[in-house]
Amino acid sequence: MTQTDHTASWTLETQLVHGGICKPPAESAGLPTVHPIYASTTYVHNSAQALDQAFNGITPTGEQAYVYARQGNPNSYALEEALKLAEGGVGAVAFGSGMAAIHTALATGGLSVGTKVLASKDLYGPSIGLLRKVFQPAGVTIVLADLCNEQVSQTIEAEQPDVIYLETLSNPLVKLADLDKISAAAHAIGAITIVDSTFTTPYLLRPIEHGIDLVVHSATKYISGHGDSNGGILISASNALLDQARTYATMFGAMLSPFEAHLMLRGLRTLSLRVERQCQNAMQVACFLQKHPAVERIHYPGLAQHPHHELATHLLKREHFGGLLSFELREQTREAAYRFMDQLTLCLPATTLGDVFSLVSYPPMSSHRSLSQHERQEMGITEGCIRLSVGIEYAEDIIRDLDQALQRH
Repeated sequence: MTQTDHTASWTLETQLVHGGICKPPAESAGLPTVHPIYASTTYVHNSAQALDQAFNGITPTGEQAYVYARQGNPNSYALEEALKLAEGGVGAVAFGSGMAAIHTALATGGLSVGTKVLASKDLYGPSIGLLRKVFQPAGVTIVLADLCNEQVSQTIEAEQPDVIYLETLSNPLVKLADLDKISAAAHAIGAITIVDSTFTTPYLLRPIEHGIDLVVHSATKYISGHGDSNGGILISASNALLDQARTYATMFGAMLSPFEAHLMLRGLRTLSLRVERQCQNAMQVACFLQKHPAVERIHYPGLAQHPHHELATHLLKREHFGGLLSFELREQTREAAYRFMDQLTLCLPATTLGDVFSLVSYPPMSSHRSLSQHERQEMGITEGCIRLSVGIEYAEDIIRDLDQALQRH
């Protein structure tokens, strides 16, 4: 469906279903309801002058133009348009992975010799690895701090960073950051803010509405949602940052393939339905685990005892707290965690999240494998910590599987 100004009145759920421009190849050719896959590396134009204009990315009539796949393709552009609309940004850039999106966002933020990035100490392990192994050797000062506490404004003022990078919900302890406080403090000192919103998706939270400059997603997770495609997305609140991001993406060669983009756009159509069910299931599972004798502690912002429960009720969609939680086994050992995972029959032991399946991950083995045990302990990740990405199965079936594994582990 061709998008016009009337789309601004649509709710997010409708935007997710209809987002992404699809135009017929000719005036009378007819319009497919599903965006076709454009499996072409190059695009020809009807004149040398038109080709010259296409290198600028826009036709004389203002439409998107294509020349070479590394610079983008119609499928990734459709996904970008849909997520721009969903997140409320001025534009988006699609990537071959979430890490490519994060790398580009940090570069777009202006990290170079002599600059400083203030990053959440609770970041996804490979994100910390990227900062330490790529940006720190290039002369960037890396400061890891707790950005999920009441003193976050003072921390930002004291550090005077050029870029602030954090996640909406931390991995795996699902701590919540106060985006309004962070963006206000950042803008006061001229810092660029980058937020990884993979865990919340635009259905639960739109960081740009809270003053954030750049939003990134590992689109492999909830956006794709079916465990069959790998990609990332960056959404910008300003045209200047968007242009810079697209330039870096082209130079890095990190563009998303048309096949992956097609699958992700398909996944986006059902995002609101899936996340709605995952939130409902996660709350039921969290309440069950909270009372289980084999569980020492449960981390889920939907529970009243979570330290950021009040913030979650303000920041996230009403009575929706995400599909991700973590819990700690009473027996705090790697052996106990392995025994628990080996007993599962429905929940799948896998390192990803956000799929229709319920997925169990052991952070010391997977997401935070590159960190030392001491570093993990400082982040609050114990040897008995289990991360659970709750799927769309019937909640009682998930609970029964967890119960039998906890009883027998």
